[in-house]
Amino acid sequence: MGKHEPPTGRSFYISVATSTLRAAIVIALVVGGIVLIDRAFPANEGVLGGGAGATTSPPASPTQTTSPGTGQGGGGQQEPEGPQLAGVDVAVRNGTGVTGLARDTAEKLQQRFGVNPIQIDDAPTTVSVTTVYFRRDADQDEAELLARRFFGKLDVQAEVTKLEAGSGVDRDVRIAIYLGSDYATAIA
Repeated sequence: MGKHEPPTGRSFYISVATSTLRAAIVIALVVGGIVLIDRAFPANEGVLGGGAGATTSPPASPTQTTSPGTGQGGGGQQEPEGPQLAGVDVAVRNGTGVTGLARDTAEKLQQRFGVNPIQIDDAPTTVSVTTVYFRRDADQDEAELLARRFFGKLDVQAEVTKLEAGSGVDRDVRIAIYLGSDYATAIA
C-alpha cells in the first residue's frame, strides 16, 4: 500500500528551479521597493550638508581679468576668490502688480551675471520688500553677492534669507528672487 519511493533526479531539478525562481522574485521585489522609496522620498538638499543624495554644482568657470602688467605675468591684480554667479539656476518671481517685471529683471540678471533663470513667474502674494532667498547654506554667499551687486546699485535694500520648504520654487533653483514694490518703485 503506499510504498515510499526515493526522490528521482527529475524532482530534484524541479525543486532547485522552484527555489531559484522564488529567490529571483524576492530580489526583484526588494530592488523595486528600494527604487520606489528612493523616488517617493527625494533627498532634502542641505539638511545635513552632504552625504548620499546631496547634489553638487558644476565648477564655476574661471573669470578672466585684464590688467596692465609688465608682460611677465603676475604683475596685474587678480580678481579675489569668492562666489561666482555664472550658471547659477535662479527663479525670479514678481511680487508687484507691474506686468513683465520678473521677465525684464531675469533678462538683466542673465546679461550682467550669467545666471540661468529657469523659473520666471508671479509670486503667490504681494511683496513689499525685495527678498533674495538661497536654498542651501552653500548658496548664501552667491545670494548676498547678487543682492549687493544688482539691487544695491539701485538703493534697494534686498533682504537675504533661507528658502523655506513648500515655497513653490522649482527644486533645481539655487537662488529665488522675490521682487517687491521697493524694487518696482526704484526702477520706475
